[in-house]
Amino acid sequence: MTNVGDSSDREIREVESAVETEFVDATDVVDAILADPDLAEESEAIRERMREADRVHAMTLAMVRHAAGLTQVELAKSLKVSQAAVARTEARGDMLLSTLRAYLEAAGARAVLLVELADGTMAQISLAEASAA
Repeated sequence: MTNVGDSSDREIREVESAVETEFVDATDVVDAILADPDLAEESEAIRERMREADRVHAMTLAMVRHAAGLTQVELAKSLKVSQAAVARTEARGDMLLSTLRAYLEAAGARAVLLVELADGTMAQISLAEASAA
């Protein structure tokens, strides 16, 4: 008598052995792309734009804090976090909207998003109101 479990296990093994798999190391693909001078140049340009966007982002948060006349230590006390946490937030390239809102509000600013809809209409969203809903 054949056990149903044995039959399905055998079928799985047959399918697995029939399927040829080849591991492709993504590092080789990336190296090949970077070896192409045109693509390498474009890739480096994209990386530089990303680094610049990160610098602008960090400068913008620090500028808001400076405009409020606050030091990182003073802002940290208001947020109930360490000065190092404020420094990391200012240097961060990506963060939760709630983190951004809390930072801005602690600096005496109000967080508002300007959203462009698919039809070109512009909508303004207050993060304070959105999180209260």
